[in-house]
Amino acid sequence: VSPRKFCTIRGPNSALESWDSGGIPMKYKLFVFDLDETVWTVSEGLCTLVRPPFSFPTPDRIQSAEGFWIELKPGARSLFEFLKGQGRYVSLASRNDFKPTQEILEAFKLFDLLDFPKLCWRPKEESIQQIIKEIHKRDKVSIRPDEVFFLDDWPENVQPVRECGATALLFGQDVQDFDELRAMLL
Repeated sequence: VSPRKFCTIRGPNSALESWDSGGIPMKYKLFVFDLDETVWTVSEGLCTLVRPPFSFPTPDRIQSAEGFWIELKPGARSLFEFLKGQGRYVSLASRNDFKPTQEILEAFKLFDLLDFPKLCWRPKEESIQQIIKEIHKRDKVSIRPDEVFFLDDWPENVQPVRECGATALLFGQDVQDFDELRAMLL
């Protein structure tokens, strides 16, 4: 998929047409999520500041020796498992350093559910384009922009992904939580 083909611009509201018409159809092959303040809440703003060793006050909350913590949003883990069970690709586009973020994902037992997560400081639309290329290279599966679903808590990340032709929703505005999102998929 070339950058020009991936970033075919659609109308300003077209990314939400399927959303407004009564839910998110399972036409999506790839689901990409942001991490900080989307998949989880972080005490320090960026998950890369929370370093091992970790303790687990609850199964969905890790804490560092310094008292910094990360807590999975309710329903996030079960949504990832549901999507994988439906044969969908699940990935991440998060502006964080790879190694410490991978350690956190492994601690939560989420890393093995992910396909080519992009934990780097690149624009989200570039990360998604790279995920699509890596899926195609490994699995010979072509994914069009309109087969990509993206969820992030920053409008500045959502808009460029929408302009590339994917469905991109703003967490906390377009969708309130993971249970709501999962219910729309059923």
